[in-house]
Amino acid sequence: MLGYGLYRYIKLNRKPEKSEGNTGSLKPAELERLAKSFLFAELSAKHLSAALENCQCLRLPEKVEVYRQGESGHEMCIVLSGGVKVSTLSADGKEIIFDLLSEGEFFGELSLLDGKPRTATVTTLVSSVLVILERDFFMPFLQDNSATAIRLLHILAHRLRAVDTFLQEVLFFDSETRLAKRVMALQEIYGKTVGSAVQIELKVSQQDIANLVGITRERVNKHLKKWERAKIVSLQQGRLTIQNLPLLQELASEAGSLNLMKM
Repeated sequence: MLGYGLYRYIKLNRKPEKSEGNTGSLKPAELERLAKSFLFAELSAKHLSAALENCQCLRLPEKVEVYRQGESGHEMCIVLSGGVKVSTLSADGKEIIFDLLSEGEFFGELSLLDGKPRTATVTTLVSSVLVILERDFFMPFLQDNSATAIRLLHILAHRLRAVDTFLQEVLFFDSETRLAKRVMALQEIYGKTVGSAVQIELKVSQQDIANLVGITRERVNKHLKKWERAKIVSLQQGRLTIQNLPLLQELASEAGSLNLMKM
């Protein structure tokens, strides 16, 4: 069973583009982008074609669920363009965001590996193009290509470490320090240098940031406004630009928030 987004589009007769032969649904420029992703780095053109054999390409608008937590599924998706959020709901219905993923990153690997239900809900943040790899075709490739399998394990280990880090931050750091740490992490992945500033290219709402940090939107707004007054960041049309990276780095340290209070 494919994810909710796929199911919805098939019902509307907007089926995902299925490859004819190996990578027929992917354009040369799209193949080139995938070849540069961490998972497929160092693969020859022949091996990349084998990895993407019978893949499907799905183009979705913003704010569409690709699949829901608890659904059955056996596919892994690679973000070819755009971005998605990986989230769950707490017992009281509050959204908690585990991760924000953009071009070259993937999700759904756990269900692909073990065939069990989805552990989270994935939703597009903006208009996105996803490459869908089905278990029946991709697992044999991983069995024959240990280098790619090891890269997959490397990313799984990184994500487990990120969960451990998040739990430690919730337990030991105040909300402003946690927000600074998360913005620092976002700029490392999605930051683009513009003059002396760093613009975070992935467009996310303050509510999404709040759900990512584990605090309220009002508290996120309060901290960002304070940072704007201190000329650490600026907010324009929903995009966050870091104007003073060293000071943000200091805020992300344990004593950073205390130092800003003295300014």
